[in-house]
Amino acid sequence: MFEVEALVGKNRLVVRIWGDIAKEEAQRVGDAAVRAIDRLHPRFDLLSDLKGVTSLDPEGTVQLRRIMEAAKARGFGRVVRVVGRSLDAALVFGRTSRELGYDAHLAFSLEEAERLLDNGAP
Repeated sequence: MFEVEALVGKNRLVVRIWGDIAKEEAQRVGDAAVRAIDRLHPRFDLLSDLKGVTSLDPEGTVQLRRIMEAAKARGFGRVVRVVGRSLDAALVFGRTSRELGYDAHLAFSLEEAERLLDNGAP
């Protein structure tokens, strides 16, 4: 399951993914996020909450990379990724971020991620 939300007033894209993400759903996540990016201004923040992902089809990684590439092309500002306590998720998505030339800040909860972005850090 997933939710994608463009918070226009905060100039923030929020992507929440949880459960088992099959190929078809991964494609829907990518499509929804790329559409939402078009509603935001350059230097928008990207908050991705991945702490509830239990399994991710290889297409899921492709689609998350697609979202990151679209965000980079649009000129995003800060990235905070909620990975919970999953070291594996942090490593996989951290590697993808570095391949695209940026670092994402990690948070253990959605509340912590929002606090980081709302307070001007990182």
